[in-house]
Amino acid sequence: MNDLAGEIKRTLPAWDVFEHYGFRPNRSGFIQCPFHQGDRHGSLKVYDGDRGWHCFGCGAGGSVIDFVMRLFDLDFKGACLRLNEDFHLGLSSQRPTRAELSALVRARREAEAKKEAEAKEIRKKCEEHRYWWDIKKNFEPKTPEELSVAHPLYVEACKRLPRLEEWLDQHMGR
Repeated sequence: MNDLAGEIKRTLPAWDVFEHYGFRPNRSGFIQCPFHQGDRHGSLKVYDGDRGWHCFGCGAGGSVIDFVMRLFDLDFKGACLRLNEDFHLGLSSQRPTRAELSALVRARREAEAKKEAEAKEIRKKCEEHRYWWDIKKNFEPKTPEELSVAHPLYVEACKRLPRLEEWLDQHMGR
């Protein structure tokens, strides 16, 4: 496998690999990093030849094999085999079986479904937080006398908001 990896690194320029997978570096060699969010100006630098890539935003980097591993959530061997197949290098007679390919596809779909479910749950909690925040703001007592007879929705918002904020902090990586 190491011979295959070395041959892939020598044979495939990083620019070719990135362009093959739909990423078009600008004249300076930068693209928006697919591995972290909030990259509006392109922080991932694609270097010439076999020098690989590096993201100045999230710190990810490496060879073309590392890029394919992260992009497709593959192990080292799977990334080498994918590059070998995608670029028709013919460097290995070893091909994944149908069962291995099916397992990879199934695992990728399950991971995507899990990620989407987590994102949906976060959106739901954000909406709930916004609702209770608006309630708290709109029903907040203006005087000390009003505080003694606070609106039940205000009281409920005061109870729920800290728990929601804690949940959001834990699940949004703060």
